[in-house]
This record gives sequence, structure tokens and C-alpha cells, in this order.
Amino acid sequence: MKFLMMISVLTLFLFSCSDKAKIEELTKKSEQLNIELTAAKSEYKQLKNDLKRLQGDFDRLKFLSKKLSGIKARLITDLGDIEVKFFPDKAPIHCFNFITRAECGFYDGTQFHRVMPGFMIQGGDPNSKDDNPNDDGQGGPIVNIPHEFNDIKHRPGILSTARVGNAAVGAGSQFFIMHGDAPHLDNQYTVFGEVTKGMNVVNEIATARTYGKQRGAALANHPVKPIRIRRIELFR
Repeated sequence: MKFLMMISVLTLFLFSCSDKAKIEELTKKSEQLNIELTAAKSEYKQLKNDLKRLQGDFDRLKFLSKKLSGIKARLITDLGDIEVKFFPDKAPIHCFNFITRAECGFYDGTQFHRVMPGFMIQGGDPNSKDDNPNDDGQGGPIVNIPHEFNDIKHRPGILSTARVGNAAVGAGSQFFIMHGDAPHLDNQYTVFGEVTKGMNVVNEIATARTYGKQRGAALANHPVKPIRIRRIELFR
């Protein structure tokens, strides 16, 4: 009898130990699940806030795009007028950047400081307002804007934004008008408009006489005779 009682006590003890270990294991799992649940709730809250912020950004850009719709520009140059339309649905910040600078006279007196037939003509540098060509192409505004790369191809007449080699720097005030096709620029530079009238003027600017090798590589594509943007007129 005593032996059977000892067996029963031992069995109960072992069973209790097993239950205790199981309870401890389940407790640990429950605590881990609570930690993961708390983290998931926090992540969900952050994602919800991010989504709300992104929706706000989208709404503001949509508002801007709508307000810019239909605006056109006429570049009055030394060689004639170039009219362009904008793509605010593709690059609202770039369109706003160009239009507001044009409206306040930022581009008045700047030159097309880099011209390459069969490729493009480039302008918009405030450094080019003076008669010293040596720093042309190096200037810009105090604040840059983020890129808005899109699916529009770089073909003749396209208005796009110049940038430095480091894409993280963003874009400034310089722009270029395509004189030829350049697929290697697609989705690497922000297209924000297109010439609607005056491609003959673009052609004349692109084929203007440049310094070539006589003034060094930096000025090789700089027109010998300055070609200026006298002013830019905006209209709908």
C-alpha cells in the first residue's frame, strides 16, 4: 500500500512539474505575443499617420496642378519668340518653379549659355546675366526642388530641367529645350513642358556659332554672341 501511495505521489509530482513547465512556456508565448501585438499596433498607427500625410501631399499637388493647368509661356529671345505649354499633371512642382520665376523676372536677361545642334539648348542660369561667360552654367537659386521624373520622352521641342550629376541635390532654375532625340535622358531629367511655336527659333539658337576649342572645354558650346531671354510672358 505504501508503495502504491509513493507511486501516486511521484506521478502527481511529475504531472505537476509538467503542468508547471507547460504553463511557463505558454506564459512566455503570451508575453511575446503581447509584445508583438503592441509593436503591430504602433506600426499600424504610424502607417495610418503616414498615409494621412501622403494623402495631404497628394491633395496639395493635385490642387497645384489644377491651378497651373492651361498656363503657357512665351520666351522673348534675341532671335525670336518661343512658346511653350506645361505638363503640370506630370511635374507640378517644376511647372510652378518655372512659372513663378518667370513671373517675377528671374529669367530676364539670362542667356542660352550652352547650345548643341542635334541635342539641346540650355539656359536659365542667373550667372549668365553679365558679360562674363566663365561662370555660366554654374549658377542657380538658393533653394533646389525635388525631381519629378516621368514617362515623357526627350524628343525635339521638349522642355526639361537641367541638374548636376548627383541626383540627390535636386533641380534648380536651369532648363533646356530639346533640338534632337535623347533617349538616354528619359526618366533621368524632369520633363515639364513642350514647345508649341518657335521651333525655328530653337533651331537658330542650336546652330549658333560657339567658341569651340578656342576657349577651353567649359566654353566649347557657349555661343560667341550672347543669345538672351529678354523676358518671359505668361498667358492662358
